[in-house]
Amino acid sequence: MTLNTHNLQIKRALLSVSDKTGIDVLAKSLHENGTEIISSGGTRKYIEGLGIPVTPVENITGNPEAFDGRMKTLSFQISSALLFRRNHEGDIKQAAELGIQPIDLVVCNLYPFKKAAENNSEWNILIENIDIGGPTMIRAAAKNFEYVCTMTNPEQYGAFIEELSDQQHVTFDSRKAFALEAFRHTAEYDSMITKTFFEKSSLEAPMLHIDLTDATTLRYGENPHQSAKVVADQENSLAKAMPIQGKELSFNNLMDADAAWRCALDLETVKEETGHTASCVIIKHANPCGAALAHNSLNALEKAWAGDPVSAFGSIIAFGQQVTLQEAQWLSDKFVEVILAPSFTKDALDKFSKKKNLRLLELPLISDHMKAPMIRKICGGYLIQDEDTLLEREFQPTTKKLFSEDDNTLRTFGVVVTKHLKSNAISLVSSVDNCCMLIGAGMGNPNRLVSTKQAVEKAYENGFTDLSETVLISDAFFPFRDNIDLANEHGIKKIIQPGGSIRDEEVIKACDENDISMVFTGKRHFRH
Repeated sequence: MTLNTHNLQIKRALLSVSDKTGIDVLAKSLHENGTEIISSGGTRKYIEGLGIPVTPVENITGNPEAFDGRMKTLSFQISSALLFRRNHEGDIKQAAELGIQPIDLVVCNLYPFKKAAENNSEWNILIENIDIGGPTMIRAAAKNFEYVCTMTNPEQYGAFIEELSDQQHVTFDSRKAFALEAFRHTAEYDSMITKTFFEKSSLEAPMLHIDLTDATTLRYGENPHQSAKVVADQENSLAKAMPIQGKELSFNNLMDADAAWRCALDLETVKEETGHTASCVIIKHANPCGAALAHNSLNALEKAWAGDPVSAFGSIIAFGQQVTLQEAQWLSDKFVEVILAPSFTKDALDKFSKKKNLRLLELPLISDHMKAPMIRKICGGYLIQDEDTLLEREFQPTTKKLFSEDDNTLRTFGVVVTKHLKSNAISLVSSVDNCCMLIGAGMGNPNRLVSTKQAVEKAYENGFTDLSETVLISDAFFPFRDNIDLANEHGIKKIIQPGGSIRDEEVIKACDENDISMVFTGKRHFRH
């Protein structure tokens, strides 16, 4: 059946809004157009206060407001006035018999449930902010967009007023566009309620809620020819963070800052148990190129930077503690894109203020942000998995030679850092001046042997010529003994890996032949 594409004159309008932004201008425009305005509750009082006549909604429904306003517009009369087909003989006849007069326009935005949810309100407040009558009117009007216009956002009023003033009607295309936004609005509203109820009940929601209307447009995506946005769904998060200094964050800044924040969170988790008080991680292209645990923030920064001074140029740095003037002074002659920390001292901010393009972010290390699933788009669908929050504390000895108790701190630190490298990942960590630091890493290679070679080369490049006290960590098992033989060639005598290969015995034998200590974690940490 062909849709009715006629132009619609607005003779009767029903206005019921929580957000009264712009409603004064809209009501005046409708009044000047000769439109009868129907309204209830606070909206009716507001419009009457403008000196504009209003038909009370109870004159249409035949019933007063009831139950503290829970019942106002829900009625057979209102829904019928919105839903009946104006070119259908049977509908027209039945409407006349029932005394139903058409309503041509619905202007409605809903109770502020999202605000109540963001304020972590109690159940009774959440419930009272669930709109029932509003979505009913909006959906009825949007369904019948051939004959009814509906607006749900004050930003729509301007175009509507201009069209009505210029043409004395609203076109079919405008009504269809408004209907589309109306259905999006109610879908987002219901989705927010569902999400909040599941979270409030400590249950995992069987749906994905992403509100693109709140998305922030970025300058561009991963590359200049790609458009991009960022959508925030949690407070006190990276997606919500605004730089306290510097330019806006780019897509790549956010990607790297996220990698830095995640690694910093894990380092913070193990910091106390390893006997350290400060942590620092340096990220380049989503990989740690430097990381350290130390006994003060400056030492952590110095050791992290020493892990790869070349790659640290143009990097993103995350601290697990407050950044002070000492760190700001040390970084004064170095180019860094972004610095994240729980806080900055005033004198540190004053020092950083001289570097106008440096972005500073205050961001708490909150593990709650890791409870949501990780989602990745693939061709034609999505991959969804739990976050990898596991941190190994138990290590299974496999070789004749054992790790010493003194290596426990270094083992814990090394496993954390390796977890955040792209697979295939190999890291070399060492204890220097009573600090744990990453001295070399190989990552992102399809061949694990190549990653081991890169890690060793980087350690040598950083001035570490004696690797006998260094610990080598692999994110996944060694399929052959070649990595063990290579490690032995360079004097590496301590190895950590998950185990699980069909050739584990061959690898263990290679370690025993070369007097190497090796432990299994039993847990793989692939990262693609």
